[in-house]
Amino acid sequence: MKNYFCYSVSIILVFTIILKTQTVTGKLVDENGAGLTEVQLQLYTPTNLYEAMSDSDGTFSFNIITDVENDQLPTGYSVSDNFPNPFNPRTRIGITVPGRENVKVEVFNLLGQSISDVIEHTFDAGTNNIDIELNGLPNGFYISRITIGDKYSVVKKLMLIYGSQHLITNGSTITSQLNKSNNPRGMASHTYLDTTLDSLVATSLIFGRKTFTSLPNFVSGMLELGNLTIERYCPGTPTVFYGGKTYHTVQIGSQCWLKENLDVGVMVLGTQEQIDNGVLEKYCYNDDPANCTTYGGLYQWNEAMQSVTTPGAIGICPTDWHIPTLAEFASLRVTVNNDGNALKEIGEGTGTNTSGFSALMAGLRSSSGFFNLGGNVNFWSSTEDGVTAAGNMWLHYIASVVYANYYGKEYGFSVRCIKD
Repeated sequence: MKNYFCYSVSIILVFTIILKTQTVTGKLVDENGAGLTEVQLQLYTPTNLYEAMSDSDGTFSFNIITDVENDQLPTGYSVSDNFPNPFNPRTRIGITVPGRENVKVEVFNLLGQSISDVIEHTFDAGTNNIDIELNGLPNGFYISRITIGDKYSVVKKLMLIYGSQHLITNGSTITSQLNKSNNPRGMASHTYLDTTLDSLVATSLIFGRKTFTSLPNFVSGMLELGNLTIERYCPGTPTVFYGGKTYHTVQIGSQCWLKENLDVGVMVLGTQEQIDNGVLEKYCYNDDPANCTTYGGLYQWNEAMQSVTTPGAIGICPTDWHIPTLAEFASLRVTVNNDGNALKEIGEGTGTNTSGFSALMAGLRSSSGFFNLGGNVNFWSSTEDGVTAAGNMWLHYIASVVYANYYGKEYGFSVRCIKD
């Protein structure tokens, strides 16, 4: 037996097969809730790939296009294209099922909004016909989704053009009237044609690749994913407790760094030299202990190295950590593409801190006094340059590059440790 299902709906004149532009938004953050900026993002749906980049605060946005595509059905099932197409005002879709099946028919406008309640009908095995009637409504495209047994779903695009071919049906019909008089807005609900999101991939030279799965489908024009966390700390070592303080870690490429400058030792005045007397000594900028709390201590090279000259020595770092070599600083510079801003904390000049290194402009100590707090920061390396000098990496508050140089060992610079 053939069954006929006749349905009157409204349609909008839009000459495109695109159903709906929808928006997916969210924010990438680290384990401390800080936004991750300039991260490349790829959002995968079953049929498309969308790309975006996170903004300065970690937020991102995708415009998702729901295309009109036919699903593949297993053997014994088929849904024909509607005929005629274009049509005026009635068109027919044939559905073939191998056995008795419940069929749902949903009709959408080009905004993806349902214009009626879901219509359900049970069809017997064989080919059954659905007649969709758009009587008295404007020319244009419309969307019908046919779901069979809650297992398979097929989307069809319909095009109403008055003066085109008319379908004449025979046999009984089931009619559900829906027209301008009983639905003046052209919609009876706010249900949308949903979109499946497979995965979201975040990629950065700094932390590598992170994939988010089990994303929700969205059934409206906008989906807010909220905060998506990428843990930036070194695997298995989120923090290090040392010298009475807790230091955080950050993985940058293949390297594991402390996020804060060392602040260990007993403060001595900037007018004094740090000497090998068995007491770990530090300078605090302007002889103010509060500056050590914020920016870490400043150390002469011999004090930082604990009078050892071997590159990669532990120096004043915790166990399993060491003073970085100049080559390790060079590797860091390559990882961040020589972008000094990526290493500077946000708010420190032009810093973006995309690396998580979180450098503060701690200034320096020289024999003439303290200089450049807020202007630059120098980090000692464990690489010596003769008897009187050693290598360092330094950053300027408005410069966009990473500098490397050799300075006299008598300067008081910051110390940042790297994991063995």
